[in-house]
Amino acid sequence: MPYCTSCGAEYKQGAKFCGECGAGTDTAASAAPRRPAGGSASGGSPETELWQGKPAGLYDRLKGLIGLNTTRYTITSQRIIVKTGLIGKDLEEIELLRVNDFSVDQTLPDRLLGIGTLTVFSDDASSPQLLFRKIRKVLTVKDVLRKAVRDEKTANNISYREQI
Repeated sequence: MPYCTSCGAEYKQGAKFCGECGAGTDTAASAAPRRPAGGSASGGSPETELWQGKPAGLYDRLKGLIGLNTTRYTITSQRIIVKTGLIGKDLEEIELLRVNDFSVDQTLPDRLLGIGTLTVFSDDASSPQLLFRKIRKVLTVKDVLRKAVRDEKTANNISYREQI
């Protein structure tokens, strides 16, 4: 199947326009199939785990002693995953391409314990805000997430623009 030279989306052989961006297809250029830019959607780069953690507040540490701290946060090279639940499991995912901003909140007791809350703001319809509650080394985790978001957006040729 050929790929659009403008957006990298796959289109059917013989189509005159790309179904994603509407750009005209050039039959000479489509004779040699091209992979989408970035390649993450087509498996060009494998997904790797960058960070994994659990809530580490006092209450969470007590729950961990008896095996009831069931929330797990994971940051990979392509998405953010939050798993919760002891019997029934709840899984929330956000693609790194949808992340817009981050916020870190640390109260005085949190700073004494070395924990904090990281809020991820995204344009994901199901979860516009995702909270990493009471995690250890919150500033380090924010930096890992920031670098992962920038790398993923760069790999997919997504640039930032400010509306003036």
